[in-house]
Amino acid sequence: MKEVILVKTKWCPYCPSASALWKELKKNYKFDYKEIDASTPEGQELVSKYNIMAVPTTIIDGKVAFVGVPSREKAEQALK
Repeated sequence: MKEVILVKTKWCPYCPSASALWKELKKNYKFDYKEIDASTPEGQELVSKYNIMAVPTTIIDGKVAFVGVPSREKAEQALK
């Protein structure tokens, strides 16, 4: 099963859209999903590990898949 991690922040104007997209896709696809705030210790670990420069950043199975909000089509392709 794929693992999707959304790295986000409270102040980001685009993060709610990315969050809504992944939550919507969760209804039709089976994958583990987590949202992590970049300002938390866990978030800072991911920021360092993946050299994240912008949010929202989506990590799928240990690789940065998207920076910004992906189109629904691209997000679905990434889950297949």
